[in-house]
Amino acid sequence: MTSFYRLIMKHAYLTSFILGLFSAYAYAPYFFFPILILAFSFLIKNLNNGINKRQTVGIFFCYGAGTGITSMAWIANALLIDGGQFALFIAPALAGMGIFFGLFWLFPALFARWVPAGVRRWLAFACFFVFFEWIRSWFLTGFPWNLIGSVWTDYPYVLQFASVFGVYGLSFVTLVAFSSPALLPNKKPLYFSLLLMLLITGGGALRLYQAKNESVFGVHLRLVQPNIAQTLKWNAEKREENISKLLRLSRENNASITHVIWPESALPYLIELNTTERLRLMSAVRQGGTLITGGLRVVNQAKKQLANSVFLLNDLADIVGYVDKSHLVPFGEYVPLRQWLPLEKVVPIDSDFVAGQGVTTHHIPKAPPAAVSVCYEIIFPHAVAPKKPRPDWIINVTNDGWYGLSAGPYQHLGMAQLRAVEEGLPVARAANTGISAVINPYGIIEKSLPLNQAGVVDSSLPRALPPTVYARYGNVLWLTLTGFIFLCCFIRRKTVKK
Repeated sequence: MTSFYRLIMKHAYLTSFILGLFSAYAYAPYFFFPILILAFSFLIKNLNNGINKRQTVGIFFCYGAGTGITSMAWIANALLIDGGQFALFIAPALAGMGIFFGLFWLFPALFARWVPAGVRRWLAFACFFVFFEWIRSWFLTGFPWNLIGSVWTDYPYVLQFASVFGVYGLSFVTLVAFSSPALLPNKKPLYFSLLLMLLITGGGALRLYQAKNESVFGVHLRLVQPNIAQTLKWNAEKREENISKLLRLSRENNASITHVIWPESALPYLIELNTTERLRLMSAVRQGGTLITGGLRVVNQAKKQLANSVFLLNDLADIVGYVDKSHLVPFGEYVPLRQWLPLEKVVPIDSDFVAGQGVTTHHIPKAPPAAVSVCYEIIFPHAVAPKKPRPDWIINVTNDGWYGLSAGPYQHLGMAQLRAVEEGLPVARAANTGISAVINPYGIIEKSLPLNQAGVVDSSLPRALPPTVYARYGNVLWLTLTGFIFLCCFIRRKTVKK
């Protein structure tokens, strides 16, 4: 055993990178979280064993880089969609994501070295790491993909903790619990972690036991999942076939359906400028019904500026509302620093998309007011539903056809589950190729369609909960708590030096 340990430590950078590569299997759709116990314990053990700054940089950066590469492997699918013209960017893109994730593991480790080794450094690292997860959610427009707390989306009892401290609170307790074996033979941190997870699980079980699971009277949803390959969505020869498929799925046995929801960019034409096609959409809903669909909206016709939008249409084909996507995807929907970067964006539209005004609550005909998000806008904690006026549900339309057959659609769905728990709001999620789902305010999927399967999800609308603690206070609670924990570690250090 000693020889094996020496071998691992001799190749610590490689070991760390390999652990990072396999850590992606802790997330959806695999949920093999024991790999994180091994990985986090290895990292904390090294951090507490007197490694120098250079070794700290190497070990933690290599781990983060491995995690970033495998977590973002679905990027390759997106870059191969359009005839492979972006294939040469796969390696640089994955390398860039590896560097990006690596830095967000490296800096917390360097800062944690301020605190003496042992329990205090263990807790300090957890505090710094979650703080840097929060920074990752807004730095350079933000990318909070696969935050550590996301490993619990298949475990509803633990997931309820997010209603108080959000996904960042889940990340903190997960990192602390999974890395506690590194402090053995000191058993107190391990016992503390086990007790903490037991209390969180028990509290979540009690919350779900008391759940009423009520539905909104008179609202019956149909989420349409056409399963149109991304290579065919903008194909002019397939345009008629694609729209006919959407209409057919919407019309079949829809006597009780009040609201039909189509995915992101479902419409292959500009409905504002095409009255004939808009009138045709009337057949998608019954009398008095509402069609909610993704499409492109003309912002400035002279400059050919478009927005990635969601339209609300009544049964008379009138556009009664729209929402423009405000959080655009860099290099997907616009090119940052376009004047200096001679690159084309992945979405095959001539000009960059125009961003909307941000998250707001919208009136939905004959249904409670809703917050509407487009695609990856759902991944941003505390940014999917305004406090005032508070919506009663979240509508998310997406086109996960970009991800292909990968872990991406499952991880994207898991983030929608987290937003439901955090806000105490149900989520109706319509995805082109899947996974379409109705998620109740406890983060539990009530109905869904598998990936890459055409069909519909018919469901009532779960009733919203009163505002959760996290919905009221956002990130203030966990920032305060982790700041207090770190301050205790730091003050103790000063005391010891005297």
